[in-house]
Amino acid sequence: MFNMNNIRKTLYRRGTAFLLTLALLAGSFSPAFAANETIYDTDAVRLNRMGLFLGTGNGFDLEGTINRLQGAALFIRLMGEEPEALSEKNAHPFRDVPEGWASPYVGQMFDQGYSLGISENTYGTGGMTADQFAAYILRALGYEESRGDFVWSQSLRTLQSLGIITQEDYSRISRGTFTRDYAARLASAALDAALKNQDKTLYEKLLDQGAITAYSRMMPEPVESGTPVSSYDDMTRIFQRMRGNLQYSATLSTQGVSLGEIKEWLDSIVKTSAADVWGWNLVSTYVEDRNYPLKVSVRWLYSDGYEVSHAILYPESSPELSPRNKEIRKIAEDFLQEYIREGMTDQEKIKAVHDYLVRTIRYDSDLPINLSPQSDNVSDSYMVYGALVNRVAVCDGYAKAFNMFMDILAIPSDRIVGLSLQNNNTVNHAWNRVYLDGDWKYLDVTWNDPVPDRGNSVQYDYYLVSEEKMEQDHSWEEDQFRVRYF
Repeated sequence: MFNMNNIRKTLYRRGTAFLLTLALLAGSFSPAFAANETIYDTDAVRLNRMGLFLGTGNGFDLEGTINRLQGAALFIRLMGEEPEALSEKNAHPFRDVPEGWASPYVGQMFDQGYSLGISENTYGTGGMTADQFAAYILRALGYEESRGDFVWSQSLRTLQSLGIITQEDYSRISRGTFTRDYAARLASAALDAALKNQDKTLYEKLLDQGAITAYSRMMPEPVESGTPVSSYDDMTRIFQRMRGNLQYSATLSTQGVSLGEIKEWLDSIVKTSAADVWGWNLVSTYVEDRNYPLKVSVRWLYSDGYEVSHAILYPESSPELSPRNKEIRKIAEDFLQEYIREGMTDQEKIKAVHDYLVRTIRYDSDLPINLSPQSDNVSDSYMVYGALVNRVAVCDGYAKAFNMFMDILAIPSDRIVGLSLQNNNTVNHAWNRVYLDGDWKYLDVTWNDPVPDRGNSVQYDYYLVSEEKMEQDHSWEEDQFRVRYF
């Protein structure tokens, strides 16, 4: 039987490329690497879902450098000491650390003797090197310089020699500027590494301590009434915070901004998010306040699945579900109880979802076959609601429903929107890929469902096939898989 507590130790084994997260305030190898190339998006996503990597005002800012204050915060989280740091707020002597978010972390570093700064009254707030940050990682895993476990100036090489990072990682990270992208990789790799002289991983230690949980993550601060907006960048940051909280509306201070500009910004964000790997509909509205041009209210609407996945994974912070999402959630929970058992492999879970969708959904042959999955349509057959509640859907409904279940089960998955070749005609289509055993495998749930419907008959012609196989009659743009940080 399905039990969320029974899968907590496997919930975040891999980075999850499928999720559009909104990180907000608070052998041999000889490749040629692009300078400051962003590589480790999925590691950042994984850390964010555990509340370990919250980003900056510019999203994850993976191309940017990581400074010593940010490094201290991430280190304290990896030590499982964030609750203690935030509650006790230990004093420290460092005059260059401003009062605010960083001070409790630096106080904890000082109190526990993790860092005594660079002088009596100076902590040092500049950028970190790869070896400095790698030393933090080794300490979090229980290795000690005083016992000769490592030399801090060779810390990155030590991580590689211990097998915590690959030679490829080492070659890339040791070159050039140490970025937040590289910091995310080292921290994520540390979670999967065993603690010194133990079988337990750092991830399991943090779970046991309650420092991270399977169902909650640190949420960004909600957008307060009167938050100023004067540019598109302001609006995207506001959108990030609202979506990170599933906050549906906010009243903004908009003095000097025209309604036309506001509508343009909102439309642009919706368009940017339209290919979002979650695959849920996103629309925006705005209401002119009676005090306009001083105020305007904005509202974001998420439909068909986002609420459901969020409510199952993070019930403590979930909003009241809409009536339609309550219906979806009931079906999702019934499926999990009946078909998902403790100890199932990811491949077994994928097959259970795939077969369930094929057996319970009938393809909606009455809708136009070439309507774009990203077009502005309103038919339930394009939605999770149509697939799970009405049990009638087209390709996009199948793909969205599959992706929703993969999210709930913490199996990396993407909904793919592209073109397919049917009867020598190129048509718009949607399908999925999943990350399994270290590689992406592709599946087309729609094409595995016979038409006309044959009840329990399930086909596997397009089930966990290679990219080369899928490319024979499917085509797509790879850039749709890049997480968008706006």
